[in-house]
Amino acid sequence: MTRRLQIVVVGAGVAGLACAAALGRAGHFAVVVEQAPALAEVGAGLQLSPNAVRALDWMGAGEAARAAASRPEATELRLHRSGRVVYRMALGRTAETRWGAPYLHMHRADLLRALEGAARASGAEIRLGQRVERAGDVRGGAAVYTDAGVIEGDLVLGADGVRSVLRGNLPGGSKPLFAGHVAWRGLVPAERLPAGLLSPRTTVWMGPRRHLVTYPLREGRLLNFVAVEEQESWTAEGWSTPGDPAALRASFADWGEEVDTMLAAVPETFRWGLFGHRPLRRWSQGRVALVGDAAHPTLPFLAQGAAMALEDAVVLARALSTFEPTAGLEAWERARKPRATRLQKAAARNGRRFHARIAPEQWVKALALGTFARAAPDLAQGLNDWVYRYDPTAAPI
Repeated sequence: MTRRLQIVVVGAGVAGLACAAALGRAGHFAVVVEQAPALAEVGAGLQLSPNAVRALDWMGAGEAARAAASRPEATELRLHRSGRVVYRMALGRTAETRWGAPYLHMHRADLLRALEGAARASGAEIRLGQRVERAGDVRGGAAVYTDAGVIEGDLVLGADGVRSVLRGNLPGGSKPLFAGHVAWRGLVPAERLPAGLLSPRTTVWMGPRRHLVTYPLREGRLLNFVAVEEQESWTAEGWSTPGDPAALRASFADWGEEVDTMLAAVPETFRWGLFGHRPLRRWSQGRVALVGDAAHPTLPFLAQGAAMALEDAVVLARALSTFEPTAGLEAWERARKPRATRLQKAAARNGRRFHARIAPEQWVKALALGTFARAAPDLAQGLNDWVYRYDPTAAPI
């Protein structure tokens, strides 16, 4: 191991707290700076595939995550209106046997609690209510400039999401670009739904220019939903605004009785535009680097956004315990960039599959996928091996 580093992490979301936990596990000290006054319960559901769970185990958050998570039995793709299942991928014990770790569903707040616990247990300091203005190299290290003063360390990591303030520090840093999709999200209490509707699976309902994802959370007490539709522009001032449940129901009207029943029970929803960035030539400059969505935002059509942040954290912590600081950042980027780029492209392709422009086109594609899965189930399951078998704790750096 190299010397013990002090690293300033900007942002206390999934990427930031994961970095703090992983760095502590590797023997370094992290100071996390977050502009929010408290780590409140925000957000909705997340899917954590086996590659993500391996990262959680390594950084000391795996046990707490498992205790708060549920384990879906399968993922199903269905056609809108008819509800016909065209593809089914077994999860549960099958996932753990094939990929070496479970597939989990979690509330984002539960994941953040698990990561915060691991970070604090490893000695990390979390400073709330401080707004970061910029960061840069200083003599022998790097510094973050906040509205409460200057915080110095050996390195600065920008884990502040797709709206990253620190992205502007890097050459080629750009303003976020609207990705042409708008998403609704929310939670439905189980008591508002008929018995039996909350089955332990992920369901993706596919329709022309939109799709709907549903799955249960917290031992079936909640139904999580994300509904995505194509839209030419996003003009709301905020990134996430309260939505109108009636407008959600209108956008997904005539999608079959089960969807109608679920959406009729929605008490409230939030709506936000999906944004991305042009790829950066480098994720770091000097001793300032970006991680997670700040470096490589991805569309949510592969359920790998949180996993990519967790993977980043583990590989970075390992690299910084192998190389000196700037060499460690370079080694980490070499190790991570090809996989992050491949996952970004795969997520975009999934979005196109879910959103065929005309129903017959989607029906033919879905039927072909279902036929392949039934004819060669092991090969169909294997399509996900490159995603789920990845092990950030042992990946070459």
